Amino acid sequence: MTRFKRPLLPPYDPALITTPLSDDEIAGLPGALDGGDASVDPVTFSVVYARLDGILSEMTETILTTARNPILYGAKDFTCTVMTTRAEVLSMHDCLPVHVGTMSPALRFVIRAFGDDIHEGDVFVNNASFAGNAHVGDWTMFAPIFFAGRLVAWAVNKCHIIDTGAHIPSNVDFYAKDVYEEALHFPAVRLCRDHQPIEDLVRFIAYNFRFPELWHGDFLAQLGSLWTAESRVQELCTRFGYGVVKGCFAEALRYGERRMREEIARLPARTVEVAMIGEKIAGFFPDGVPLKLRLEIDPAAGRIHFDYTDMPDQQDFGYNLSYATARCSALQGTLPLLDPGIPPNDGALNCIEVTLREGALAGIPRWPVGTSAATIALCDEVTNLVFKAWAEVLPERAMAGMGEYCAANFIGSGTTDHSGESYVHVFYLAASGGGAVRGHDGIPHMFGACIMGNMGYESIELVELARPLIVWETTAVIDSGGAGEFRGAVGVRQRIQPVDHTMHIGYCGSGHTCAAFGLDGGQAGMPADHWIVEQASDEVYAKLANAGAADVAPTQAWVAQTGGGGGAGLPHRRAAEAVLADVVDGFVSLAAAREVYGVVLEDSDGTYAIDLAATAALRAGAQR
Repeated sequence: MTRFKRPLLPPYDPALITTPLSDDEIAGLPGALDGGDASVDPVTFSVVYARLDGILSEMTETILTTARNPILYGAKDFTCTVMTTRAEVLSMHDCLPVHVGTMSPALRFVIRAFGDDIHEGDVFVNNASFAGNAHVGDWTMFAPIFFAGRLVAWAVNKCHIIDTGAHIPSNVDFYAKDVYEEALHFPAVRLCRDHQPIEDLVRFIAYNFRFPELWHGDFLAQLGSLWTAESRVQELCTRFGYGVVKGCFAEALRYGERRMREEIARLPARTVEVAMIGEKIAGFFPDGVPLKLRLEIDPAAGRIHFDYTDMPDQQDFGYNLSYATARCSALQGTLPLLDPGIPPNDGALNCIEVTLREGALAGIPRWPVGTSAATIALCDEVTNLVFKAWAEVLPERAMAGMGEYCAANFIGSGTTDHSGESYVHVFYLAASGGGAVRGHDGIPHMFGACIMGNMGYESIELVELARPLIVWETTAVIDSGGAGEFRGAVGVRQRIQPVDHTMHIGYCGSGHTCAAFGLDGGQAGMPADHWIVEQASDEVYAKLANAGAADVAPTQAWVAQTGGGGGAGLPHRRAAEAVLADVVDGFVSLAAAREVYGVVLEDSDGTYAIDLAATAALRAGAQR
């Protein structure tokens, strides 16, 4: 492969992001080929690898405490990592699943773009999906870490930036048919030299982004996180020696691979094909997205292989997955079923192979089709299909369908009438529910498979301080979790009213027309939904689709509810005491307790008790 020294221009070459780096491609970087000490004692390895986890924690806290926009400091929509000189993830801490498998392709592109023109104090950005990134909104920054003139590793963080210069506020435009209608793409661009931002680029970016002060604050937070990692890794090299640290990093990948192959060796040798109909999307897939994949497990080779080549063709809209997120949908649907002690690094992850087709909706997109929603929506749907495949292989570990990333988690924007101040906000006040497994109810507040519970709820008070909005309600949606012996987690409803202005909302969620599936007789979760009401009367002004845009007047409120997870096992087998607790908590109604679960509750001044005889009779009748 030819190395180039200029930014890549169309036509797009998938090999630049899909193939691992060769020795020749990194040979010009001092130390890049060093494997470190060949033999590191287990105690030293444990100390260094544990210290790496601490460094990632410090990187994360740096962004949480210094970022400017609420999607970072409130909801924590970002991930930090340290990577090898070959663009391999060494470890991740408190990360988002959709970020786990989307770091390596983007760094490969950076290294191929700059060759040996990479120096201490450099920082690069890559937010371009055709250059290996997840989607245009994920502003991914890379800093090489040198010690005594030799490259040790890369510090990396990926942050969802609130606005990156799209034709509409924010950067997730479902209807952007190509990259030219999306936000600004930076395919491997150097932002800093000698630990100093390049002022021309900073000025260019600030001029083209809607909220330059917010972006600049977030940019400085990311720089602080990267340079914190640089200092800490250099301290490790000073303490243990360059060779020992590089040796520990190399052993971390070998250890991850060994652990994953040991896990796969215990799995059954199986090949399964699964299909489902995903979200109905007006104008594109009116009958639902036809999804299909094949899962092959080869225990002897220590390999899990997914084949996505039967996925439908790409479409001219932002629902397409990027290469990075298509691959990641298989990873995030597989890791929850495996040993949680497996290290989250590329030594382990590379044992999971994904065959993708060029020009597919869930595959390798062809330039210049849109991918602005690549981390959400379809990514969650494909992950639910991966869950379905594993349910046929490992039913004892299988997870029912998860409520998906829906319209409740999308974008509001506006300009206040009294001050003329503009804003854009991505809402993380309501999360979808997780699917149940045998032996456990679904985990609440998952936000979908792309997040899987690793983001936080924003503070209502901070949202109302930062934005001209009133949050009237966030509450569990009763009966939204799929019924079962083990119940799917419930969804959450939010009610938001703009103050003294009209709020524009744009959305492209999934899980509205395809409910999260149940397992072993468990029921599907309730789909997501949203609408606009007159705040004073609660009269419904407009029912909203899963994708589109709408205006919410100052007298109105946007009400949105997320989907619930699927249940596992027959509802009549659920412990009556668990049903009682669900009713008390507001997760299950009295009617559903009786009609769905077969549990009769007596109400004495708001205190419930199980009518044991009536419950036994009702359940006996249902089983006949």
